[in-house]
Amino acid sequence: MAGAFRPGDVLIVRDVAFEAIRPGDVIAFRAPGSAGTAHLVVHRVVARAPGGLITQGDANAAPDAARVQANGLVGRVTQAQRGTRVRPAPGGLTGRWHARWTRLRARVRRRVVAIGRAPYRWRRASGLARRLWRPAVTRVTMMTTQGTVVKYLCGARAVAEWRPETRAYWCEKPYDLVLDAPERE
Repeated sequence: MAGAFRPGDVLIVRDVAFEAIRPGDVIAFRAPGSAGTAHLVVHRVVARAPGGLITQGDANAAPDAARVQANGLVGRVTQAQRGTRVRPAPGGLTGRWHARWTRLRARVRRRVVAIGRAPYRWRRASGLARRLWRPAVTRVTMMTTQGTVVKYLCGARAVAEWRPETRAYWCEKPYDLVLDAPERE
């Protein structure tokens, strides 16, 4: 439910009758085949079907394969608390529109990223950014219990990290246009 909630949000779940759930509502339910509250799932109801409720996460491309039965329903999510702010969880028709908008944004983003891949790769291979942009990057070497860690900082922000023992390297975009992995240096 990345479209409606974030990790760390506290969800307020109200006990409701199975028949009172309508498409667009966000529900908490036990994952099929799990017992107890260890495997609770929070998804939006897409439709009611003879086999139960059809659910789908706002950020998911397809509905869940298993139907939610009355015995698996925990309740309807009515509110979400983020920090000190409590806000209602969109349900019903508003919830359905919210889910459609979230999925549309995700599709557009995937297409924009796909279109932008080739020009980005060209820019990285051409070295043009390296000639035009020279960010002030500081290299800091640290000894930790897991071994040596080399961090590349731009201001106070880590933009790249190199672990020589494991040869693991990651670099944030757009800094990968100007920083090379140490093995290529």
